[in-house]
Amino acid sequence: MQHKAEAPLVKQMRTCHLVEPNLVGKETLHACTRLVELVLPQKKRKAYKVGITGTGGVGKTTLAQKIYNDQKIKGAFSNRAWICVSQEYSEVALLKEVVRNFGVHQEQGESVGELSSKLAEAIRGKSFFLVLDDVWQPQVWTNLLRVPLHAAATGVILVTTRHDTVAHVIGVEDVHRVELMALDVGWELLWKSMNINQENDVQNLRHIGLEIVCKCGGLPLAIKVTASVLATKERTQNEWRKIMERSAWSMCNLPIELRGALYLSYDDLPRHLKQCFPYLTLYPEDQYMYRDDLIRLWIAEGFVEEHKEQLLEDTAEEYYYELMYRNLL
Repeated sequence: MQHKAEAPLVKQMRTCHLVEPNLVGKETLHACTRLVELVLPQKKRKAYKVGITGTGGVGKTTLAQKIYNDQKIKGAFSNRAWICVSQEYSEVALLKEVVRNFGVHQEQGESVGELSSKLAEAIRGKSFFLVLDDVWQPQVWTNLLRVPLHAAATGVILVTTRHDTVAHVIGVEDVHRVELMALDVGWELLWKSMNINQENDVQNLRHIGLEIVCKCGGLPLAIKVTASVLATKERTQNEWRKIMERSAWSMCNLPIELRGALYLSYDDLPRHLKQCFPYLTLYPEDQYMYRDDLIRLWIAEGFVEEHKEQLLEDTAEEYYYELMYRNLL
């Protein structure tokens, strides 16, 4: 889910120092460097396509974000766009997002054909770098974007997908597969995510930490979510053992993407946040979520506790940031 604030982010959660949300593993940094160096020589081609594949939660989007925000990439292309595709998408909404990313004005009620023409005209003779994130069906490229973007002089399309066949049908020439994290690498991500700086703590917690990483299945997302839970506990083997032995890990009557570490994180929420979190399901996948709208909804539903000398809006904003730093937003 994408977050778009209506006001400056001026308030920080009191627990936000516990977890580093933007930390990535060494493999991601190395892969980013390699893929940037792979892409740059191709920038003069008509439509060079490169893919990032791997299972859900393994870090495909994180790697793509690193590449997208790389200064060399920014300097090499006159237009950049990041499009979240996902399993279900509207052709009109997706085209509008591409057009908006390329700085073109849109009108209400425009059709797929009108938006395609507008996109082709906007990109004609220019270069572009386009990320299609979380692609489930190749038609988003073959049937929707291929023709209008052909008007560009040059372009690079970076595709992230769980399915190698999708990358193949789109015509991806080079594929980087993101593998599950090795135990040692996952442990490093866990303790660095928690800002554990004392070498004694790292060594004392290493054994139980490796067991927890193993329980996360080598998935960076699961490791970082679990780090958010551990960051609220004492840094002792006993406390970490309690977390590892929680029944939340083995809940099986849930969708697969909610099992294990993600459900553990939800299960660990205090009561007031457990009320607020399900409200996020009102937002379609990958739709922009306005913080202030969400805060108003929570207050209207009576989910926000009153505190003396503090506005409800300020309390609700704290809820928002706590969910974010627990890796649930």
